[in-house]
Amino acid sequence: MEMSAAGSEQVRKLLQVARKQIQQGEREGALDTYRKALELDPGNQQIMERINIVEREIAAMEKFNRSRSSRAHSAGRNISSSGFVDDCIIRSDEAMEAGDSVRALQELERAKRHDPDNAMIKKKISYVRMIAKIDGLADMVRSRLKSGDPEFAVENIRRIFDSWPSAPVLEELLELAESYQGPTEGAAAGTATGTAAPAAPAAAERTAGTEPVKEKPSGRKTPRTGMPVTASRRAERDSGGKRIYAIMGVVVLLAAIIFAAIKLFGGKEPEPEVVVEPTEPFTETIVVPGIENVSVTLDDEPVDEVSDGVFVLSDTLFTQRMVTVSAPGYETMVWEPTFQEGVTGTDTLTLDTLGTSSLMVSFGYQMPEGEEDPGADAVTFMVDGEVIEGSSDTISTGQHVFQAMIEGYRTMPESVLVAEPEDFTHTHNVLAAQQSQITLQLAGDTPGNATFYIDGERVATGRRMSQVLPFGTYYLQVTMEEREGFAVTIDLDEEGYSRTVSLEEIAQNGTLMVGPEPWSNVYVDGTLVGTTPFGGVELEPGTYTVRLSNPDFQDDVRTVEITAGETTSIQYNAVALEEPDVVEDTLVTVEPVEELPISQPFPISQTTPSVPSQARARGDIHGYVTLSVLVGTDGTVQEVTIVSDPLGLGCGQAAMDAVRNWVFSPAMQGDQPVEVSTTVSVRFDIE
Repeated sequence: MEMSAAGSEQVRKLLQVARKQIQQGEREGALDTYRKALELDPGNQQIMERINIVEREIAAMEKFNRSRSSRAHSAGRNISSSGFVDDCIIRSDEAMEAGDSVRALQELERAKRHDPDNAMIKKKISYVRMIAKIDGLADMVRSRLKSGDPEFAVENIRRIFDSWPSAPVLEELLELAESYQGPTEGAAAGTATGTAAPAAPAAAERTAGTEPVKEKPSGRKTPRTGMPVTASRRAERDSGGKRIYAIMGVVVLLAAIIFAAIKLFGGKEPEPEVVVEPTEPFTETIVVPGIENVSVTLDDEPVDEVSDGVFVLSDTLFTQRMVTVSAPGYETMVWEPTFQEGVTGTDTLTLDTLGTSSLMVSFGYQMPEGEEDPGADAVTFMVDGEVIEGSSDTISTGQHVFQAMIEGYRTMPESVLVAEPEDFTHTHNVLAAQQSQITLQLAGDTPGNATFYIDGERVATGRRMSQVLPFGTYYLQVTMEEREGFAVTIDLDEEGYSRTVSLEEIAQNGTLMVGPEPWSNVYVDGTLVGTTPFGGVELEPGTYTVRLSNPDFQDDVRTVEITAGETTSIQYNAVALEEPDVVEDTLVTVEPVEELPISQPFPISQTTPSVPSQARARGDIHGYVTLSVLVGTDGTVQEVTIVSDPLGLGCGQAAMDAVRNWVFSPAMQGDQPVEVSTTVSVRFDIE
């Protein structure tokens, strides 16, 4: 039986509504709309397919929400997150065995970014930070003894003892302090020779009487030739015999304290958690003038912009750090300084535009599992559509397209943003029959790293993700803290899927709540925002003038401070109106009705909304639906429209159905009822 023209038009409108709901992220609502359309046109295969896709997306979202902490995955051939974490831990242990606590900490920080809830990683980081701190203080003790500053050296020995009373290096440092004979000739000449103990590599670069500088990275672009890490120099001291005897006395006293502590605690190693971190952070101000949308990260964590182009880094971790400065259309600047405790500095940076610098890119390829490697001679690599000689090429920074060509196999062209002027290697995936490739990368205006998901399973963390998968339908997500996520359903075929994703920053608003009794019209900075009882109003952080008005009471005017992410609640301070004095023989002027103020309507009979089946199935739903209601002169509801429905799942429709049955005390202008619109909020609490 053919559908009537009216029925076809209704189906078309329902499909339009469903598509709009999908764009707004209201997948449950879209699913209901598609089902209504299918009831009108039961044999429509297109609608059936859309219902299957939306059901798949909803299931993937539920799986994603229930397993955010899941770390293993099976999609594609990339190294799993758990495998990556294990590799990082192994490299960290190897670095510790080699005495390189800085590299060990870097590897653990990488593992933590992939597995932030791993208790073992957190404990290892705490331990390595303590070792790094002890090593840094020990280097400073050796340096100060060589440069003729034993008092400062003893000061740092005490700091080591406070952090770790049984630190193995204490015995060596005490021996150095006890055998101190004054500055060596090598030290006077500004070298590191002629000392009782070998100095660390970093110490060899220090000059007597100065604080250590932040080391510039090897092979990376630095913002300037020398980082400003000067500190106040200590005045030269006399080196008479009395001072030496005093220092020796302090050393002997310190040794006695250490012996007593070890005796008291049975010589047991303390847990790393007892480490007392330095209390005075470093502060580094970075200024990038004349460039919009600049982003700065410290160890991949975004740094807030305090004013236009000004960023302040401040922390109490004094190991080698990674600072990244980037902006859309400009090259990324990276350097790895080692900040010192209490040191303050400022750097003004200039970023080069993309295309300024050149670098070397080397190409590799990965064959499908079980396929024989045809050999490097059978592979041709292309950059921006041009065949290159061999497997490497010199390119400029900017956007490029890479591809590998192998006879009898397919590969996908890959668009890659090269922003950092540093040599790198790019590996191409060679595809088997019925396989294709998904590639997602963050846009230049999105700082930091994102987490990538396929069908609810985490597959990668970073700025770019590439996966080889069988043909089929997949649900892709990209998430990042404090930014709007990206989600899309794709049908993966031989054309593949590649996209650059820009994640917008989430606006952090606060909420103003007003007590329901007595009812009042709520004005914020002179604008009516609703009538109580209502679900509150979201406001940007700042200071507002709020006026609560009820014709039976005096207006309540106050100043309210709204804080991001917090709810500020106030109550109407209802003070009764004063009775006017009656004066005989007074001429009373009656204003025309149309010039009198209009009081707002308020509900006197309310119907509780029913719980939608989708919302009941999902559960744990709490919040408000805000509606605009046209109230007639008799107090009945004439029209209802949705202003805000953040809950979805049919809650908006349920709220409209309930409010249509409400009864209001109508708005009054003088003694005449008038028809006006008002705003009401309906709360849902579904367990």
